[in-house]
This record gives sequence, structure tokens and C-alpha cells, in this order.
Amino acid sequence: MRTILLITFVVILAFQAGCSKDPNRPDDLPKLYPVRITVTQEEKPLEGATVTLSSKTPMKYGSCSAETNASGVAVLKTYGFCGVPVGQYAVTVEKRGIEGARESTTEDGLTIQSGGKVFQYVDTQYTNENSSPCSIDVTEKGAKDAFEVGAPVHVFLMDMAG
Repeated sequence: MRTILLITFVVILAFQAGCSKDPNRPDDLPKLYPVRITVTQEEKPLEGATVTLSSKTPMKYGSCSAETNASGVAVLKTYGFCGVPVGQYAVTVEKRGIEGARESTTEDGLTIQSGGKVFQYVDTQYTNENSSPCSIDVTEKGAKDAFEVGAPVHVFLMDMAG
């Protein structure tokens, strides 16, 4: 009997510690619900893309975003906290890269990149909340969806100084 009570007590303490309020979380941040978005490009997972949800109504804490993993999956966060408030959102997807950068090493052994050109690898219609054909509704059950962003593109955005 003692063992069962001890185990129960430990489980309750662990649960309370895991579910306790984060002291850095703003008091007025609304309740957040899990949102998972899978992004593919030519039917293959798109790794390293930034997925952003822009609320269709003004939101104090701005947009919600995350980067896709090797499986093309992004688990969205709001203000650095897992989840998204209930609402309707435009979904944008961006994947940028720097090409032609020069690498140098500092005296401390740090590698620094300079110069190069910045390119966008996702069709620009997906990078703007006003033109993106993607949207998602987040409910109290959260949301899960998948979006295909078409063929890769190679759109020059800017030169980097260096």
C-alpha cells in the first residue's frame, strides 16, 4: 500500500511540475492549441522552410511560426510557446538560402560567412499572406493540415554585403 501511495504522489508531483505555468509566459497570452503543418514541394518533404500563420483578425502577439523538419513538418509556436490561438489564419511558406558566400575563420575559431546572394526557393505566391492560397482554421481541438507548394524556384532577392 505504501508503494502505491508513494508512486501516486510522485506521479502527481511530476504532472504538476510539467504543467505548471511558465513564469515567462505573458498573462494575457490566449490559450494555445497544437497546430502541425506538413509542407511538400513536388510531393517531397520540404525541409528548412519557415511556415507562418497570419491571423485574419488583429492579434496582439503577432504571427505564429516554425521551421519544417526533415519530414517537412512544422509544429507552430506563438511568441515562443507551443501552439496557436483559436482563429482563422493565412499560411505562408518561405525557404531562403545564401549562395556564393565566402567563409573565413576568426582568431577565436568561429566561421563567418560574408557576401553572397540571397535566393527564395518557394514560389512567391506562397510567401505573402495576401496571395497565398493556403489557409487554416484553428479550433479548440487544434489543427493539422498539409500544403504542396509546387515546383522549386530560384528567385534572386538581394546581394549580401561583404
